[in-house]
Amino acid sequence: MRLRLLERLRAVERGEARSGNEMEALTASLEKHLVFILNTHQGTSQSAPDFGMPDFVSIMGNSDLDNIRELTQIITDVIEKYEPRIGNVEVGFNQSTKDTGVLDFTLNCSMIVNGVRRDLFFNTLITPDGSVRVRK
Repeated sequence: MRLRLLERLRAVERGEARSGNEMEALTASLEKHLVFILNTHQGTSQSAPDFGMPDFVSIMGNSDLDNIRELTQIITDVIEKYEPRIGNVEVGFNQSTKDTGVLDFTLNCSMIVNGVRRDLFFNTLITPDGSVRVRK
């Protein structure tokens, strides 16, 4: 498992190559890339028109079970396609959200680091304006 190319180059510039906790750096890299993927709207990349999330404003306005299932599947599909460093992607909806209008999801996944499978868990929030927050 490796950091993305630009992250490795920045680490070399800062003299951070091979120092610190590799797992923390990988997790931070994944979190940053997931935020990027899930906040990019499909159609904004000329080289990959389906990169990012489709317009889901209609789903946000109506949080019935079918729409939640559809949104859960969309998130799973986008992550599986555009974040190759992780596998076993499972996205689940958390119904006990205190913030009204915010949809709360749990992302469970795994990655292989130095030949060892590491399980990861992220909390993913979709706000009423459609922005996505991801946090470990």
